[in-house]
Amino acid sequence: MKILEKRYPLGTIPKQQTDGRYVNETLHQNIKLLAKNITKDMTYLGILTSSTLEVGTGKSVFAQQIAEVYLEEVRAIHGIDNHLTMKNLVFRPRDIIERSFKVPRYSVIICDEWEDLHYLSELGKSLRQFFRKCRQLNLFILIIIPNFFQLPMSYAISRSVFLIDVKFMGEFDRGYFSFYNFGKKKNLFVQGRKAQNYDCVKPNFTGRFVDGYVVDRKEYLAAKLKDLEDQENLEKTKGISEKDIKAKMFYTIYNNLKGITIDKLSSACGITSRTGDNWLSEIRKNFKENSQNAKSEFANTLLEYSTEGEKNNPNQDQEKELNPISIGQ
Repeated sequence: MKILEKRYPLGTIPKQQTDGRYVNETLHQNIKLLAKNITKDMTYLGILTSSTLEVGTGKSVFAQQIAEVYLEEVRAIHGIDNHLTMKNLVFRPRDIIERSFKVPRYSVIICDEWEDLHYLSELGKSLRQFFRKCRQLNLFILIIIPNFFQLPMSYAISRSVFLIDVKFMGEFDRGYFSFYNFGKKKNLFVQGRKAQNYDCVKPNFTGRFVDGYVVDRKEYLAAKLKDLEDQENLEKTKGISEKDIKAKMFYTIYNNLKGITIDKLSSACGITSRTGDNWLSEIRKNFKENSQNAKSEFANTLLEYSTEGEKNNPNQDQEKELNPISIGQ
């Protein structure tokens, strides 16, 4: 179906054949359902990922188009006139909180994919802070991630309302997606996580989208490039502290040198015995917490969530669920 014919006359979008922007009709119905119910003191989290190559599939473009549809429906249903601009986009998870207080209520925040090894851990921390501090702002948060199965379990399963897999088809052709509602998203995470298998659960529906940024393309690419450059400069200047290096060396020597005592090793290192003991306790605590978190998350995945449904019924009719985003359908 076509929307926003006046905003996008013929020639304003790549490969456009008629006025307006194309949007998959079933997807539009689901986004409209979210817009309709946002005033029930709701806050939404949607996930976009890719099962094919993880990058370059068009997730950023598609996220902007979804946000545009949502804001248009909020305007049509509730008379709230919000628009998508660069103010609605962040490139670092830690910026979600600050930006949430700068955009209007019932607006959108898109957390674009960030090229960093610590992206997912920072994203999990930022989302925890968001839901604790900002839930009353009634925002629609869209996060773009390279791998759905690496997302912290609580956000992959219970906090998010949908998952969209944006992927290549054929000879690296862009513009294809699969939509998973609340229930199917949970089943996909539980059943597919161990083998990183996106094919173990059938999506609610599949569809197409076309090229075309909503915000100014040059402005968006310039902002993304600047963020990458800022991150590279930061990584060049930051490093592990001298205290952390000494503490790790102290821990390694103490654990591997037979007969050494904390008092003797501390004296040799020029520190007090109390400092040496604190260093050992701190490193042991970190190791213990990391180990427990990993074991706990794996155990919860196995014990708390049923794997019934999709595996036993792989041929379920996709057309049965017109608005699959509704919880319980």
